[in-house]
Amino acid sequence: MIRAFGVFFLVICSVRAGTLSVSPSVDNVMVGQSFNLSVVIDSVADLYAYQFDLAFDPALLSASAITEGPLLGSGGTTFFLPGAIDDANGLISSTADSLEGPVSGVTGGGVLAYVTFTALAFGTTSVVIINPPAPLLIDSQSNFIEVGTADGAVNISTPEPASGWLLSLALAAVGALSARLRGRRGSRAG
Repeated sequence: MIRAFGVFFLVICSVRAGTLSVSPSVDNVMVGQSFNLSVVIDSVADLYAYQFDLAFDPALLSASAITEGPLLGSGGTTFFLPGAIDDANGLISSTADSLEGPVSGVTGGGVLAYVTFTALAFGTTSVVIINPPAPLLIDSQSNFIEVGTADGAVNISTPEPASGWLLSLALAAVGALSARLRGRRGSRAG
């Protein structure tokens, strides 16, 4: 009888959800460009609160802001904590959000948070959800919600010069070469 109760207790206290992921899964940006990544959940039932941390390569990215996404707020008033940005170590820690009061959690999928980054240098980096052993999601009955995770990646390329700039450079080079050639002809004639 005790064994059956233990199995039943685990089922009630640990509910399975979908996947918490960084979106888009791959983003292509240019050096110097600011851009947003979203932390999304694709399927969840009765989500009342969450907390997660993110890691990234600080040589390639700099984080500047974390803002609340619309999913949890669709269930009522929320209390959002953007967490702490540590660009030196490539870590965003303790981003959290919770509904307030005795309300049911939200069901469905959507954006939990937006993170604004700036691309610093050429390369590729992962943006990883890193809570040991997993992000913390809680339902309205204070049960943990199990969730899978999917990391994102950012491909950073160097900006190509604008075609107008290249045309101006080419015309200036042709003009300088033409003037130089005229100068040589004039010195031979004299």
